[in-house]
Amino acid sequence: MNQIALDFIKARERCRLTAYRDSGGVWTVGYGATGPGIAQGTRWTQEQADADLERRVAALATSVSVRTASALLTPQQTAALISFAYNVGVTAFGSSHVLAFALAKNWIAAVKALLTWDHVNGVESQGLLKRRLYEAALFLEGA
Repeated sequence: MNQIALDFIKARERCRLTAYRDSGGVWTVGYGATGPGIAQGTRWTQEQADADLERRVAALATSVSVRTASALLTPQQTAALISFAYNVGVTAFGSSHVLAFALAKNWIAAVKALLTWDHVNGVESQGLLKRRLYEAALFLEGA
């Protein structure tokens, strides 16, 4: 588990214990959990939300570490990429220019690529841009 990533995500993901529709219209609960079993009326306890977040961050930490092993990233860089993958999904992360530039150790290009992931359904989102800026700062902090 990457504690830096867990703390970073927890500080930026609002925890809601009753399901709501996110900015993309997807039913969401806890710290941004989506998927089967999450629908209108879904309610979690704080313990369920915390456990789900820890489980997902641990899985993402493994996925990101496997994909970036050759780049020898710092803990802060890895945490920033875990947060990014948490938000966009492992598949999108795995095919992103962010990952490609990180593997090439082109830190500036990786950060610039991060900042392009600020849209929801084709519309710029101030909230996503703010998140990407925080991720970029964390990534560069470790460079």
